[in-house]
Amino acid sequence: MSALGREHRFADAVDELIARNEIEQLLTRRGRAADAKDPVAIAREHVPGSRDAHGIFDGTIEEFVEHLRTHNYSDPRYGPQRHTVTNVGIEFSSRSAAKVESYHLAYHRIELASGSFHVYVGGRYLDRCERVTDRWQLASRAVVYDWSRSRRAVDLTTERNA
Repeated sequence: MSALGREHRFADAVDELIARNEIEQLLTRRGRAADAKDPVAIAREHVPGSRDAHGIFDGTIEEFVEHLRTHNYSDPRYGPQRHTVTNVGIEFSSRSAAKVESYHLAYHRIELASGSFHVYVGGRYLDRCERVTDRWQLASRAVVYDWSRSRRAVDLTTERNA
């Protein structure tokens, strides 16, 4: 990820592999917390007070989860959602700090007056992760949206009976 080649090198390769795996598990837990619409679980994966620049939202993680709780998660128009994280690149600046870039594919079901829609979004998470008290957490997150697509949802039970 770095063109300068100043990435931190672990003295023990096993320690580096463990740290990489723990960061990948962090990203998975964070996605699953979003899918479960669980603001407490989302906040748990972040350093308190950390920044989250997430689409139209830019603020602290505490402000972000409150926004989710009072807007998206309490609004019946927002249906199921799924976040898949892949192609994780990790660059360590120390044994306890890393820059992480990963791809994400997100699905959201949205109910509008004009109908139901499937919304697909592809992009990247630009994260800074820190190991705090023996646990990797997100110290900042910026979401880059590379593409999106929406299409009208089809009621399969109606389609089969037609």
